Amino acid sequence: MSENPQVTVWNDDVGPAWVTYADDYDLTLQPFGDAALQRLDVQTGERVVDIGCGAGATTLQLAALASPASVVGVDISKPMLSLAAQRAAAAGLTNVTFTEHDVEAESLGDGQFDAAFSRMGVMFFEEPERAFTHIRKSLVPGGRLAFACFQAPAANPFIVVPIMAAAQVLKMGPSNSGPSPFAFADPERVTAILTGAGFQSVSIESGPATGVLGSAADMTAMARRLLEQNPSMGPLLAAASPAVREEAVAATAAALSPHVVDGVVTLGAATWIVSATNA
Repeated sequence: MSENPQVTVWNDDVGPAWVTYADDYDLTLQPFGDAALQRLDVQTGERVVDIGCGAGATTLQLAALASPASVVGVDISKPMLSLAAQRAAAAGLTNVTFTEHDVEAESLGDGQFDAAFSRMGVMFFEEPERAFTHIRKSLVPGGRLAFACFQAPAANPFIVVPIMAAAQVLKMGPSNSGPSPFAFADPERVTAILTGAGFQSVSIESGPATGVLGSAADMTAMARRLLEQNPSMGPLLAAASPAVREEAVAATAAALSPHVVDGVVTLGAATWIVSATNA
């Protein structure tokens, strides 16, 4: 697992920030995750794996739906998995486990699950077809996959507006190629990856069209959070001098200010809700 550059990103570069801001992140992405959950339609007694489970919010939802069957959350981020385990213990859920696992590098086993789910956790594979082959093989015949991923950067101002504001200072913008939040923006590419991995009946539809970033009570704190947890900007922000760092945060806060609606920052969003089956 150590050869995967994403391990450094999600353990050292931005993983701790995602733990710090987990509640904010979950609130923003819940509508998109819920759309994918609705598509997956988990039934009582189904075994489910949550790919790139992060801090475990969606895994706990799955565990409640599938109970008493087991649900497994897998991720490469030790800090987020630690928080996920704490959340499960606090919720008193006994049918959920979390494990550090690189789905791209390692098999999940054959026929272990009835369904596989992910909320924004599948766009960071260096070799996505290999990863999805492992996911497909982990499903029983007829097993189901559903996940949410982002559409193109231009369709997601709730991500791009703060990032591009900081990019004027930190000299970097979002990318839609390679492992990144926007790596699955092209639905034809997503379909090709899934069919190449052996999935059938691939369906791709648009998800919710609004992203709510949270309360506008402290715009500077919001701007700092959005930059620190971004896999591209987080490392750049950490490496910048204190003066440059604060300049980037201020620029981001200013860019978000025109988008306050009823006390919260709200911008347009665009995701794909993708589903497929294992033959």
